[in-house]
This record gives sequence, structure tokens and C-alpha cells, in this order.
Amino acid sequence: MKKAFTLFLFVLAAVWQLGAQIPRDSPIPVAVRIEATDGTARLLEYGKPADFCDTLIQTVSGEIQLAYGLDSLGNETDSLVCDSIAADLTGKIALISRGVCEFGWKALRAQEAGAIGVILYNRLWNGEIEGTTSGGPIGMGAGAVGAGVNIPTVMLSKEDGLAILEKLDAGISVTGFFEVRSFGNPRTAYAYQTPQEAIKPLSDVGVTFINIDNSTTLPSVAVNAVITAPNGQETTLSETLTDVPPLTVNKVVFSDGYTPSAVGTYNVKFTNSITPDELDQSFTISDDHTYALDNGDLIPNTNGTLENDSAGFVDSGFRFDMGNIYRTGPNPLIATHVTFVLGNHTELYTGEPSADVMYINIYNADPDGNGSIPYPGPFTALSALNENGGPLIPVAATEYVIQETDQDFQFTTVELPNPVTLAANKIYLITIEYNGAEAGSGIPPKFAFGGDDRPAGEVGSIVFDDSLRTQGYNVNYFLRLHLDGFGTGPTTRWTTTRLHSHQYQLQNRSIWN
Repeated sequence: MKKAFTLFLFVLAAVWQLGAQIPRDSPIPVAVRIEATDGTARLLEYGKPADFCDTLIQTVSGEIQLAYGLDSLGNETDSLVCDSIAADLTGKIALISRGVCEFGWKALRAQEAGAIGVILYNRLWNGEIEGTTSGGPIGMGAGAVGAGVNIPTVMLSKEDGLAILEKLDAGISVTGFFEVRSFGNPRTAYAYQTPQEAIKPLSDVGVTFINIDNSTTLPSVAVNAVITAPNGQETTLSETLTDVPPLTVNKVVFSDGYTPSAVGTYNVKFTNSITPDELDQSFTISDDHTYALDNGDLIPNTNGTLENDSAGFVDSGFRFDMGNIYRTGPNPLIATHVTFVLGNHTELYTGEPSADVMYINIYNADPDGNGSIPYPGPFTALSALNENGGPLIPVAATEYVIQETDQDFQFTTVELPNPVTLAANKIYLITIEYNGAEAGSGIPPKFAFGGDDRPAGEVGSIVFDDSLRTQGYNVNYFLRLHLDGFGTGPTTRWTTTRLHSHQYQLQNRSIWN
């Protein structure tokens, strides 16, 4: 029987993550690209507004124009746009530099000047560090006035922003596109890498089809997923949607499901009968006794971290913590180690162990056994996951103290003081928690991530700053869980990059509950 869930776009009471979208919690995927009169055409990576901009349901395009501010005397200043804007931006997409004032403030100024969209670009090069913020495109908060912004707004890297600016300075016209797509959010496995001993049926393989037409009902939409196993064998999953209303989001879950068996990489291609879009996703079954949400593509010192800024970190009570969700299969498992990647060991190190400690905890994240986790948040505490009521108690806990010899972006593996049994068919949460109040520097931890594919079952990486959000930030953190046998057999490219590890005593504590 077909499993499909329909959401009408004009009643956005609930949403699903689709990867790149505007704003972050929109159910509709959006591609941002440019075309220039010199023949240049590029698809751009972008950071999304977290809590402002209207949900984009139709493609927006327009000529890109650099926006300049005006000072109190009416003189043109710079492209920071922290005051009034000098030019008429009617029908244009404004190009604005990041810096000095809030993202929402800049976007609102452009909107008031007639802009139909905003492209902000970072003022830092990838890898350049200013204060506590790294270089590439980042997510954006609304600030004090962002709630009044209804035009699409994105953030580019400095490299991409200056490439556009260079063309404009040379008299080359550049058109920007915020392009709504009809097909998105492919979901296959519950983790990018699952250890062979933890294989379980994949019953939530799915994808989302959006009828973006505002008047036409689609009589039939065929949706397919072709899974290619490591030996080349193909398995096709199919569903058919009927009478798909206009302006609806349709989340399809393939009723047949799929169970992998062999070690290796599985490739999945999603297609539909209405649009030419093809979506590719992959997952791995490993023999190295390791769970991983990340895809292994760590890019040190560029945009490979996700972090709160210093002011946001302080406002959040000196916390910016993260965790990964992993699901066990039909057999009990023994967990022995946890690996994480931090981008700023050297920046956080104080020499005081009480200030340099990272708390690592493993929780049964589904104590009531209903097979799901409250989603998407925000929640005030980790105890929200315990739908039976009461706190969420770790089943295992340890800590890691940052060392002076640590290197940024090293793979740090911590052995649990005692192996812990993970029950069959359960959901576990592994967290890494940092209490910045002890250090008092206002510097947040920069947790590395690899890839942004959402896992099946919706919940993958979660975050806790001013609140707990189980929808996370649309990225998959490097926080891996290792099982009994890890490190005793042939190693993969992941474990051989480990640079440093320590073991510390069990600390039955958490700063989340």
C-alpha cells in the first residue's frame, strides 16, 4: 500500500527538511544559481536564513545589483548596508557584504529599497578566522527586525560573492535565480555508515515530491528509487501518487522497504515521472564496527564546521552542543569508543582541566519504545525525549579534556570506561557537550561535519544552544560510535586519520537535562 503524506503549502502547520531551502525549515527545495552575459553559469552553495523570510514557493529571478549604504549626510558609503540604501533596487537582487549589523537588518533595508531577493556574501576568505566565525557561507539569524523580511535571502562565501562583484565591476550583467524545485529530500539509510552487525531493514526509504503549480492537479505521479548494491545488483522501489493537488508537499515512503546485506557502498537514484530531476544518495555497510552519520568529507579550515557566533554563544548560556542519533538492529550490540572532530582545539584550550572538558554521553533516546523521537523542537531540555516523563539518564558517560598538543580537526577517539550493551531495535543518542561558562572566553566549540543528507527517520544530528532542536542544522556531525572489535581488524581511511586519543574516567553527568 502506498504511504504518502500531503501538506498544503498555504497551510504550513508542519514541515520536513529537504536539504537546501529558504528559509531553513521550509518544505520546498531551492537551488540558487547565476547566469552572466559572458556565458558564466553556476550553481551556488549557500547558507540559509534560520528564522526569517517567507517560504519560497515560486522561482524568483532578477538582475543582481550591488547595494550601497548612505551615511547621515546622504553620501554613499559601502556595501555593508547598515543604514539607508542609496540605489533604487526595484526588481533587483541586492548583493550585500556581511558585517557590522544584523543579517535581518540588511535584508530589510534591501526590501525597503524594492529588492526582490538578497545575496549576502561573507567578508572572510574560506579558512580565514575573525573572532570565532569561519569563512564560508553560514546560516543567518533574524536579529531584531528580520521578522519583517519576506524576500528570499541567502549567504554565499566571500569567494563566490567577489566573483559576482568582479563581473559587475567589469560591466557584465549577472542574473540571479532562487529556483524552486519539485523533487527533494531523498532518504535512504538511518546513517551514512552502519556496521555490518547492526544491519536492520530500511523501512523509511523515501523522497518528497512537490506540486509547485498553483492551479493544476496532477492525475498521476510515478516515483522510483533504484538501489544498486556493491555487487551491482539493482532493486527498484516504486510508488504512485494519484490526484496530487496544486501547491502540495507529498512525502513518499516506499512501502516495500529494503534490507542491505553485503559490506560496501550502496547507491540510490530517485526519479519521478513529472520532472527531469534525478536525486542521488549513497550509504555504506562497513566491517570496521563503526556507526557514522558523516560521509567522511571533512574539509578542514574552510566551511567544514558549523558554530554559533560569539554573541549567540554567550546569549545561549555559553552552550553550543551537538549529538547524533543511531539505531540498533535486531541484535544487542556492545559500544566501546566514541570519535569526534573539533575544529578549534587550540582556540578553546585554557590549560585548566575544568574549563577544557568535553562531556560525552550515550542515551537511550526512546525510553518509551515507540520507535520515534519528538521532532523538530525547540524543546527546553533533553528530558523532552523521555515521553514517559522525568530526566533522560545516560547509559554510558565519559569525558575528554582538551590537551595543549591537540590539533584542530584531529580525529579524537575516546574509549568508554566500560563497554556498554545497546539493546536491540532501539534509538540511541550520542552527545558531546561543552560548558563554556567555565572558560568564560565566549568562544564556542566548532564541531566538524561531513555532508548534509538527511537520514531516514528524519532525526540525525541534533543541536542544543538556547534550546534543543532535534531537526538540527541540516548537517551531519563527525560524532561516531564504535562497537566491540573496533581497532582490532583492518582500518578504514577514517580511523587511520586519527591523530590523538585519551581515556578519562566515567562522569555520570550531563549539562542538558
